[in-house]
Amino acid sequence: DTHVGGHVLFDDGLIDMVIDEKDDANKELVCHVLNHGVLGSRKGVNAPGVSINLPGITEKDSSDIRFGLENKINYISASFVRKAQDVLDIRELLKEKNMEDVQIFPKIESQEGIDNFEEIIEVSDGLMVPRGDMGVEIPAQNVPIVQKHMIKRCNELGKPVITATQMLDSMQENPRPTRAEVSDVANAVFDGTDATMLSGESANGDYPVESVAMMNNIDIKAENHLWEFGTEKFDWDKSDVTETM
Repeated sequence: DTHVGGHVLFDDGLIDMVIDEKDDANKELVCHVLNHGVLGSRKGVNAPGVSINLPGITEKDSSDIRFGLENKINYISASFVRKAQDVLDIRELLKEKNMEDVQIFPKIESQEGIDNFEEIIEVSDGLMVPRGDMGVEIPAQNVPIVQKHMIKRCNELGKPVITATQMLDSMQENPRPTRAEVSDVANAVFDGTDATMLSGESANGDYPVESVAMMNNIDIKAENHLWEFGTEKFDWDKSDVTETM
């Protein structure tokens, strides 16, 4: 579904290529690189604006999920969920193993998934807002708006929401985060996120323990000031439910 003039991006947009030629017979693309960089192993590939004609879960996905269920996992975070059926396909695997209590947290990372957000969250137990791939698939300036909308909607539905990716990204190589990163984590808390998640910082960074400690400190500090910034709160001093409402 790619086309000449379209873009192919690697590693969350670190390397950007433009398609010059497309050979459908050999399933090959000829591209030229817009910005150079070092491409590591097992990095993601994105084609923004392209509708991917693939099943929601592959045979390998099904095998991996069954392996996880056999080892008593508690929840599944499903990548690149585009429509409600992607979640329902996973639920069929849970039924197969009689493990329907396992929760499903879809990761919405494309414009198609954003467009189908309401139907996806309706059949899901919670949500992950993964800004890395999302920020490649849609304009970066739209990511904060989408993030706030999704968090707000999950709060309204009483479903947990996790905000993830590049939250303290500089701590992969540095012992302290940038001020912008600290503000990013805190603002996710002020928006109403139920959890913040590290990725490369703790998976392969130089300061994994420090990253966890820093994020924990930011979350606690922000939560102690929720009431100042209009985040939803309950008045537990009321004597009954009617008065509270």
